Amino acid sequence: MPRPIKNLLRWIALPVGFVVFLVGAITFPLPLPTGLVLMVVGVTVAAFNPLVLRWIKRTRPRFPKTNAQLRRLTPHMPAFIRRVLRRTDGPQRPAKP
Repeated sequence: MPRPIKNLLRWIALPVGFVVFLVGAITFPLPLPTGLVLMVVGVTVAAFNPLVLRWIKRTRPRFPKTNAQLRRLTPHMPAFIRRVLRRTDGPQRPAKP
């Protein structure tokens, strides 16, 4: 893919991902679990932007329990989400005795 088109898609992904995440946040309290799914898809789409990708990389180590759950669930996710989760995961720390 030519470089200008790739850069344009990265910057288009940011507002699209934000809107999808916002719709997910609004529908999160509803009885159907669509809100959580939309929030995950929104963050995944926004992660095509390098700024969001770096933010996720810096934020994941701050929440070790959530990060461990994400590592455990990564193999079971759809391919596009799995790719982002692997790109944003840092090195694993050894378990404390």
